[in-house]
Amino acid sequence: MQKMRSFLKKIFNIMPVFIRRFAVRIYSDYHVFKIKKFLKREYPDYLLESNSKRNSRPRVLFYHICGLSFGGTEKFLQILAKHLDYNRYDVYFMYSPKLRPGSGFGDKPLDGRLDYFKNTPIKFISFNYKKLENNPPYFIKGMSPSIFEVIKKFNIDLLITVGVGYSEFPLNVIKEIPIILLNIFGFPKVQKNIIYNVCVSEAVANKIRPIVPEEKIKVMYNPSEGPTKNSFGNSRILRRKLGIKDNEIVFGRIGRADNNIFDPIGIVAFKKVVKEMPWVHYLIMSPPTILREIVKEQRISNVHFLEPSSKEEDIWAFHQTIDVLAHFRKDGESCGLNIAEAMLCGKPIITHKSKYWNAHLEYLDESFSRVAEIDNVEQYAEYIKEFTELKQNGKILEMGKKAKEKAEKLFLIKNNINRFEEWVDKASK
Repeated sequence: MQKMRSFLKKIFNIMPVFIRRFAVRIYSDYHVFKIKKFLKREYPDYLLESNSKRNSRPRVLFYHICGLSFGGTEKFLQILAKHLDYNRYDVYFMYSPKLRPGSGFGDKPLDGRLDYFKNTPIKFISFNYKKLENNPPYFIKGMSPSIFEVIKKFNIDLLITVGVGYSEFPLNVIKEIPIILLNIFGFPKVQKNIIYNVCVSEAVANKIRPIVPEEKIKVMYNPSEGPTKNSFGNSRILRRKLGIKDNEIVFGRIGRADNNIFDPIGIVAFKKVVKEMPWVHYLIMSPPTILREIVKEQRISNVHFLEPSSKEEDIWAFHQTIDVLAHFRKDGESCGLNIAEAMLCGKPIITHKSKYWNAHLEYLDESFSRVAEIDNVEQYAEYIKEFTELKQNGKILEMGKKAKEKAEKLFLIKNNINRFEEWVDKASK
C-alpha cells in the first residue's frame, strides 16, 4: 500500500499544473458533497451571504477548535490576534474549551491561554460541540454556537484560521468571505476565497507550490514576543529548586506530551554522557509518558521533569534555566516554535534530522547549533559533550548571542506584524 501511494504521488507530481489543481479541487468538492446531508440536518443556516454591509473597520474572526490551547500551532494564531492593531481592526476569537481524545494536551482545558489576552478588546466566543469525526473532512457535529451563526451575527469580513491545508470542515463550506489560512503542514488548498496560505516555513511553502499560485503563498515563521521580564529571576528560583549549581550545565527539551512524536535520540545520548560527566543535567518540560518510563526503568540520573504549562512565565523560565536546547522529535519540525523561543533567550541548539520534516534546518547554522543525522545517537552524544566543554571555557555565551541575533530578526512579532497586517488589509478589501 505504501509503495502504491508513493507511485501515485510521483505520477501526480509530474502532471501539468492545471491537472493537479483540478484534482485537488475535485478532492475538496467531494468532501463537501459527502457532508451535505449532515450540513442540512446539523446546520441548516450554513449557506452564508456575501458581506454587503461594509464595516467601518474590518471585523476579523480568528477560529480554531482548540485555539486557546498551548501548542505551537495554536500559539501562532493567538499571537497574531493579540498583536493586530485594535485601532484598525475589530478582532474576534472563536474556540472550544472541550478536550479532544488524543489531542496531546493531557487534561489541560483548551482555554488555558485566556490569561495571555488580559487587557485586550478581543471578543472571545466559546463554543461547544457534540462530536468531532476522526476522518476527513473532520466534520463537527452540534457546534453551539456554530461558526455560521457567528459570521452572520457579527458581520465578519475576514476569517483567519489554522490548518494542515486539506479539505476540512468548516472551511470547505465557507465560500462567501475571504480566508487567510495559516498552513502548518503543506497540504495544498485551492479554494478560491482562500486569499493567502501563510506557510510557517519554506519547507511547508514548497509542498504547496506545485499546486497553489505563487501570489497566494506567503511565508512567516511562528512568531514570538520573546522572554518575559521576570524570566531570569524565575530561572534562578527554578535552578535552586532543582538543586542545580551555577557551574553545572543544563540541556533542555520542551514539547507536546505525545508518545507518537517521541524520538529516543536525546535521552539515549544523554544517558551515555551523564555516566562520564555527572555535572550534566537534562530538564524536560511536558515529557511524554514513554520518556518518563525510560528514565525510571533505566535509572538515568540528573533528568528533571516539569509539567506542561500554558503560562508564559513558566515557559520562559524553562528556556532561561537551560544552557542548551537539546531538541528531539520523531517527525521533525515544520517550523519549530520551541527552537525559536530558545534562540530568543540566547541558547545554542542541538537537534537531529528527521525522515519527515526538517524545516528547522532553514534557520539553524553552525555558529550556534549542531545537527545530528537521523538516529545517530553517538553524534548527538558528542554534541552534548562539546557544549559541556564550551560552557566550561565560556564560549557558549558567544554562540548564544549569535542565536539570539538571528532569532530577533526572524521570529519577534514586533518585527513581523506589519507584514501580516498588509496581508489582512489586502484580503479584507
